[in-house]
Amino acid sequence: MAAMKTFPALAACLLLLLAAACARRAGGDGPRLDPAAAAPDGEVFQTGVASWYGDDFHGKTTADGELYDMHKLTAAHPDLPFHTLVEVENLENGRRVRVRINDRGPFLKGRIIDLSLAAARRLGIEEKGTATVNLRLLSRGGDMPARAAARSPDRRCRVQAGAFAVRENAEALLLALADIFPDLAFRVEPEDGIFKVLSPELASADACSEVLQRLALYHLEGFVRESSAAEEN
Repeated sequence: MAAMKTFPALAACLLLLLAAACARRAGGDGPRLDPAAAAPDGEVFQTGVASWYGDDFHGKTTADGELYDMHKLTAAHPDLPFHTLVEVENLENGRRVRVRINDRGPFLKGRIIDLSLAAARRLGIEEKGTATVNLRLLSRGGDMPARAAARSPDRRCRVQAGAFAVRENAEALLLALADIFPDLAFRVEPEDGIFKVLSPELASADACSEVLQRLALYHLEGFVRESSAAEEN
């Protein structure tokens, strides 16, 4: 009932979030829509310029909480759900590569995907830096709750609801979360040069899974982080 009573405030906060770049790198120009929302799997849903990123971010945390490995076939996209599989076709030489979305970006006008070094090499754009590409949707992401359910049910955990390059964007998410979870105090914590929005420690994987499911009702993404030994003691 608390969330229903404060719906106007929640709606305003969610609109703010759509305009924020939920990433560890520079923010975008404004609200973005999922270009693949109505695209059949296997068909081209987006055409534009691909770029790649490597050494400067290798080993750092991606927007979905993983460590970026430039030698794996991954990519950053502004809108697609994490763990979506995409085929990238270089229109200049016909080469193709399949990548998994685990990060946010690029945020330069005209660019639609930021590839790992390994993916850039497969497409033959390591030296040139960019290429015009087609993107085809192979499978949609959004499987984070299933991953959380596989954890030990007695393991204490936390939910990460977002990661932002700008603290004000993280605090905007806090306003929305306060309406969605009136009894659960999320907070902003700086980590690896970005501002992460984290729940307090929860008693079990089931409790964390319930938080993920409620986030999904509001079209918000999150994932489970197991509590470290320092947090448990």
